[in-house]
Amino acid sequence: MFNPIVERKYIERDNNRVLLMIYDFIMFAAVFVLVFLMQPSDMGEMADFRWYDYLIQFVLAYGCLLIARLCFRCYKQILRYGNMRAFARLMAAEFTGGAVYVILERTLPIRRVLSIRAVLLILLDYAVILTARIIYYYIYLQAARETALGEVLRRGLEMACGVDVESRKAGAVASMSQIFGMDEKTRARNIPAGDIIRVVRRFDVRGDVTDIRQITKGYINKTYRIETKDEDGRTHKYTLQRINTDVFTDPDVLMDNYIKVTQHLQGRFLLSGHTKKGSNPTIKPVLKNGKAYLRTDSGCWRMMNYFSDIYSMDIPDSSQTFYEAGKSFGLFLKAMSDMDISELKDTIPNFHNTRIRYRDLLAAIDDDPYRRVKDVVDEIKFIKDRSSRYGLIADALESGRIPKRITHNDCNLNNILFSRQTHEPVAVIDLDTVMTGSPLYDYGDSMRIGTNTATDDETDLSKVSCDLRLYEAYARGYLEACGDILTEEELKLMPYASIIITSEDGIRFLMDHINGDTYYITEYAGQNLDRCRTQLKLVEDMEKKLPQIKEILRKIYAELGFKAEIAEEDPEWN
Repeated sequence: MFNPIVERKYIERDNNRVLLMIYDFIMFAAVFVLVFLMQPSDMGEMADFRWYDYLIQFVLAYGCLLIARLCFRCYKQILRYGNMRAFARLMAAEFTGGAVYVILERTLPIRRVLSIRAVLLILLDYAVILTARIIYYYIYLQAARETALGEVLRRGLEMACGVDVESRKAGAVASMSQIFGMDEKTRARNIPAGDIIRVVRRFDVRGDVTDIRQITKGYINKTYRIETKDEDGRTHKYTLQRINTDVFTDPDVLMDNYIKVTQHLQGRFLLSGHTKKGSNPTIKPVLKNGKAYLRTDSGCWRMMNYFSDIYSMDIPDSSQTFYEAGKSFGLFLKAMSDMDISELKDTIPNFHNTRIRYRDLLAAIDDDPYRRVKDVVDEIKFIKDRSSRYGLIADALESGRIPKRITHNDCNLNNILFSRQTHEPVAVIDLDTVMTGSPLYDYGDSMRIGTNTATDDETDLSKVSCDLRLYEAYARGYLEACGDILTEEELKLMPYASIIITSEDGIRFLMDHINGDTYYITEYAGQNLDRCRTQLKLVEDMEKKLPQIKEILRKIYAELGFKAEIAEEDPEWN
């Protein structure tokens, strides 16, 4: 049995279905009047029709359509108007019900009309109902957006249909998304809650689902906070994720890595604010088969523990916060340093290889599938002018001048959870890209995100710059935590890491824009291009501040006793 709260709040209710049936009835009545009654009474084959003749036709036609719709389960999931299957069911029901109506109208002992009029009634009714559902679909999309219009539409849907858009109930789904420009984040909202509940019940969790909330942070996977309540009335929280199999094409490899990493970190990796759950997520197995993920029609799903009373941030709110972030990622690197790198496979080969990313960009420019290259000529020139530097870290790795290590590879500040009580770091999350790499990429990625004085899609590029105060704070925390395991060559290359990885992300954002925004989630058209321009402006500022960056690192090296010397002259960018 479902928890009664869930039945009331999330599962589509019977009165919603009744409302839709009433709306369909009203639409059919209007179409019937238009087709049968809008003509002079003394003309045509219906000149001597009486009111009961119209009534018989109305009952016969609508009865056939209603029975067909029920048989084809057109009212089973009433809000799935964007689903092509729902449209197909409606079309099949109209065709079947219409055919039965025409046959019965021809054979029963009632006053007949021309067959063309009966067919016109069915076709017009389907057109009206289909149009109404598409209009509703568009309204639902707008209501799911955080705008003033969206707020008005949300209230209207609640009043007219009993639809709580904010609860992520079943609504328009992905199959019609391209017609209306529906973004990936909105698609994630619209997975029917009933489907999510059925997924949750397949995992080793306690109690019945009482709440489902989408966690909107993150560009790749779709994440939900799940609350359950057991028989004793205790509440339990879990993290449910739908794995993006367009990005992680082999979920078996992904989850095998994930389990190995989390098991290795157990007992080795504890941050200052850690809870009894440790400082990294752990997997809840699927019931019956004990697997780490579940594959269903709605995607590949995994369940993890949930860290309560925490928060995360996209940009640091203070130097101390960024210092703690640097220390956390440094401790993560150190905790992984004694794991055999051969145990892990690459979930995304060449994930951080700036030279290959540049090569892929050139291929996208040549293909130009959406004819966008003509609008990004300046950005392409900026990137090409710096192409000689993109192999700096990759070549050092391939030649063996710096060692390959197990690294996080996605050192976003928002992948660190902080305690609401103590403001100390609790956990490092998002371990999907933990694989072979270089700490220089991790370090540079953190600097790219955390030192930027603007958001990553800021359109006013005058706001974009590298905050050296934050740079020094992170560098100090990171090197205090793991600097003693870094080689002299790694330390020498560290000043250039932020420039290389920021260039790489500018390349990736531009490539995704050219390729039609297929990798990163976007909230509006052109967002990836805005992200690209922000990265390129940040690269330009980091280049200007490179002498100061070197001086910051020299000072920290001296304080920590590192022997590496940073040269005044930059290496040849090759």
